[in-house]
Amino acid sequence: MKIAIVALFFLSLFLGVLPNAANACTVCMGANGTIGEAANGAIFVMLGVLGSVLSLIVMAGYSVVRRGRMPLPPHAELAQAMSASNLK
Repeated sequence: MKIAIVALFFLSLFLGVLPNAANACTVCMGANGTIGEAANGAIFVMLGVLGSVLSLIVMAGYSVVRRGRMPLPPHAELAQAMSASNLK
């Protein structure tokens, strides 16, 4: 019980001191300049890359599903029929 009280004290002390040490940079504070424009551009580039990667993953999954639904080619059907007849 005493350990929990000490831990709670240090946690509240840490959380009380933390906001005083955190300062936002000029971009986060809303300064409009070349840094803000560059940060906005970087965000849009990262979103574009993320969207491209996710769309490629979706297209690969669609391709796998579409190929899985296709019928077997004639030579594969023949091989399957020949191997199934030997099992009986």
